[in-house]
Amino acid sequence: MGKGLKSLVGLRRLKTMAARDIVACRKTREVFPHTLLIGPGGLGKTSFAEAIAHDLGYHFEMVEGAMFKCRRSIIGKLVSSSLVAEAHQKRLLFFIDEVHRLTKEPQEGIYYPLLKFFIPETKTTLAPFSVFGATTHPHELLRPFKRRFKNEWAFSRYDVADIEVIVAIQLNKFGLTVSADVIKMVAVRALGIPARAYNLSEKIRNEVLFRGGNRVVSAEDCENTFRLEGIDAIGLDLDQVSYLQVLSDSNGTPKGVGGIAGALDRDVDVVEDSIEPVLLSLKFIDRTARGRVLTEHGYLHLAKTGKL
Repeated sequence: MGKGLKSLVGLRRLKTMAARDIVACRKTREVFPHTLLIGPGGLGKTSFAEAIAHDLGYHFEMVEGAMFKCRRSIIGKLVSSSLVAEAHQKRLLFFIDEVHRLTKEPQEGIYYPLLKFFIPETKTTLAPFSVFGATTHPHELLRPFKRRFKNEWAFSRYDVADIEVIVAIQLNKFGLTVSADVIKMVAVRALGIPARAYNLSEKIRNEVLFRGGNRVVSAEDCENTFRLEGIDAIGLDLDQVSYLQVLSDSNGTPKGVGGIAGALDRDVDVVEDSIEPVLLSLKFIDRTARGRVLTEHGYLHLAKTGKL
């Protein structure tokens, strides 16, 4: 397992709330409240849950929501994970990534265990456990299931200063020498998303190794990487730029997400989970009752970068 909350960059408010609940649980010996982590992918929801488990001294078990299609499957996994935690003499933190992908039956299957730590079908009592769910679509959860989560903590894009710290740490780990100006070049294009910062840092490392010679990261190394990876001046990738172009071509007519996904040759889930969130936060697109539309900000970005 990784390190605790103090090892995480950024997330100051969320870390403060989590630390408060950790201290309370230690003093009362109560189990940590079931917690829903909400926000786009790449913002560190899994690492955050793992850090809380570390600080609590809980056994951390991670599963994917799409794994479970029926009540029996998720109950079985919950029981087996509970037994593993018990064998380690720890409480269980059961982390469900993309929890909105649980269908109705498995959601209903753990209503009661979440509340009473008891499985009626088998008359099995479990040691108290904490369930964390990470989701990009909390509205897709059944209301009774969603109400079981006492904490609903929302993640948003990081400040550039925090991303700069992440980039500097990562490039230094690779044994590279890097200036503050180069760190900023990379951080700005990460768009406040730690996963992008890690990915870009790795690609730049690969560029430096490819060219050979010294291990000082230059602006040229970065520009070569951005060009090869299709990253524009503010950090949008090829899919995001293509998305804006699809809307631009519709000449102001709202376009449904299915039509956009078809034009991009991407699944609707990929469009909604990976492509749209940043464009929405940048106010480059807007969602209307009739579909998605390109905003003036989005149009100006295309014009400025010669992508119209």
